[in-house]
Amino acid sequence: MRFTATLDALSRGAGPFETGAMLACISLFPAFFAVKVGRWLDKSGPSGPIHAALFAAAGSGLAALFLPKALFGIFSLFIACLLTGLAFMLMNTVTQRLTGDVCRPGDRQSAFTALSLVTASSNLATPVAAGYVIEHFSFSAFYIWCLIAPVILAAILSLPFMRGLLIKRERQRAKKAGEPKGSGSSLDFFRDPPMRAVLLASVIISVAWEVGNLLIPIYANEAGLAPSEIGWVLGSFACATFVVRLLMPMLLKVLEEWHLIAMTLLLSAIAFALFPFFNTLPPLMCAAFLLGLGLGASLPNMMSLVYRFAPGNRIGEAIGFRLMLINSGKSAFPVIAGAIGSVIGAGASLFGLAVFTGGGFLFAIYSAGAVFCRMKELDGE
Repeated sequence: MRFTATLDALSRGAGPFETGAMLACISLFPAFFAVKVGRWLDKSGPSGPIHAALFAAAGSGLAALFLPKALFGIFSLFIACLLTGLAFMLMNTVTQRLTGDVCRPGDRQSAFTALSLVTASSNLATPVAAGYVIEHFSFSAFYIWCLIAPVILAAILSLPFMRGLLIKRERQRAKKAGEPKGSGSSLDFFRDPPMRAVLLASVIISVAWEVGNLLIPIYANEAGLAPSEIGWVLGSFACATFVVRLLMPMLLKVLEEWHLIAMTLLLSAIAFALFPFFNTLPPLMCAAFLLGLGLGASLPNMMSLVYRFAPGNRIGEAIGFRLMLINSGKSAFPVIAGAIGSVIGAGASLFGLAVFTGGGFLFAIYSAGAVFCRMKELDGE
């Protein structure tokens, strides 16, 4: 939806500022309601959030398809992005929580890597496929798929063995963690130095990911690339995220999660700095691939550390708090980046993003001591 809505908005005459504001809508619901969703998951289990996510995803397709362009303009895309963000928040919280719940502690890093590979596979296929669908059919063809896919998934979840699986996993979760306690604030997570370091690094990386996904298509469009070529640039990014996550089990044998997070920020800074020097497809694909190698290594390690550092009966809340923080940043930064890009251009904005992620690398080095001390404490328990 991010990729298609971006090109659709640009085709309707929207500028970088309007496009950035539209993409910021994806982060609006997570910014305000992710903690509540995490508490809902801790208390009631996964079935409710999953079905709510499917309903919201179908609604995004409906909004993009049936709200008249002549009357609503790109406002229909704002609504579609808003509902997409809601669906993503609900499903992402559930999948991260369940992934940690159903595996042994020694297998948790591999389990989160497997989950991130699923995400990377989707990110690899959809920009390229959507680019060709747009060229050979229309934007509406993609929005029809957004409507059909949740219906198919809802039908699969209604099968008896799927309902039984969700019930079984919820019973395991409740037995393992107990009922979540009502006392305590989500700010407790931020007061804990190792958890605070992980949360702030998550914000920096997610902002880099989100703003990059906004600025790269805009920069490629300004360079004269066709929609399918822009899809290949973003597909190169997704391919790299898939490759680095496929190699993650081997990397984790020689590096800790925090080492990989620091590497993420360094490679991302280098890649963003390279983009403004190129305006043809092959070098842009190479820069996007380098960016994917960096940012792709972050997600499984972030998920693993948040799950490890959070109390057992507040894991869903911790996941939700992380989503709230990163989406608060993602709500503001695309708008800011779009406004800046309207003035100085997308290329200069990408270079500014390189400076931002470079600062994040220095923060990761500064915070390494607190994170490694906590990891040693947990490994000794």
